Amino acid sequence: MRLVRKSLLTLCSLLLAVSVLIPQTTVHAADQKWMNQVWSEYQSYNKKTVNAYNTYQKQADKKYQQFYDESHASLDQLERTVLEDQKQWDEKLQADLDQLKLKYEGNRDLKDKLAQYERFINPSYLNSPMWKYANAANRHYLNSTLWKLSKEMNEDYLNSLMWTYKKTIDPDYLNSSAWKFNKTVSETYLNSPMWKLRNGSSTSYLNSPMWKYKHGKISKATAKSQYSKLFKEQTTAISKSNAARKSEIEKMASGTQKKIGELYKETVITLETRREEALKSISDLRIEITGEGLQWETLLVERP
Repeated sequence: MRLVRKSLLTLCSLLLAVSVLIPQTTVHAADQKWMNQVWSEYQSYNKKTVNAYNTYQKQADKKYQQFYDESHASLDQLERTVLEDQKQWDEKLQADLDQLKLKYEGNRDLKDKLAQYERFINPSYLNSPMWKYANAANRHYLNSTLWKLSKEMNEDYLNSLMWTYKKTIDPDYLNSSAWKFNKTVSETYLNSPMWKLRNGSSTSYLNSPMWKYKHGKISKATAKSQYSKLFKEQTTAISKSNAARKSEIEKMASGTQKKIGELYKETVITLETRREEALKSISDLRIEITGEGLQWETLLVERP
């Protein structure tokens, strides 16, 4: 009898233990499902945000490269046009000088004028009209008209317009707009919004809402409330930061394009002016020698 009673007591204890364990296992499974859901939703948000950033960065790089290529193509074409014009005038004026020397050979009254004419048409003679025209179109001559344009288009020239534009969209250039954009969406960059969101979504990060809930420090309702607040704060911070960075990049891109476009127009006008001044000076001197000047059309800008 005593043995039967002992067996019944043991059986009751086992049943009680099972009755306690079964509900706890069900609750734990439901909790784990929610925690997995939170982590999965974070991963989806992270992937979507990072993909959007990568797409934007590629577009910004492509837009910059296209502008760079088009700008330099225009610069190269402008240079070729002016250099070819100078070459033609050098040949034409040298031939003209040779004819004038033959025509007025022995004329002492025109000897000095012919010598002056020879200096005027020589692009290597310091401060001659053709020297001024030639140097204005020399991109390697310090502070020349074309040098100034070429400098601003040079992405390697410190603080030039193109250099500043390139650095703005370079995610590896410290504190640039693109660098800040990159760090904002990086889950591994210390204290970035994405870093905070990742840790807040993780059950492994000490004292995160999910960690505290997993270890029984707070209730599920409290965990949901804390996580909801954290998610809203960090996703809002990411959205605002990304919008600000995009605005900075777009402003830089449009501003640079406008400034270089204006500088290009100024360069064209200045080169046309140098050419006009050179040919007019030579033509006026030729009139003094022969009574006839030179004939020419504008090269880059139509006369009003």
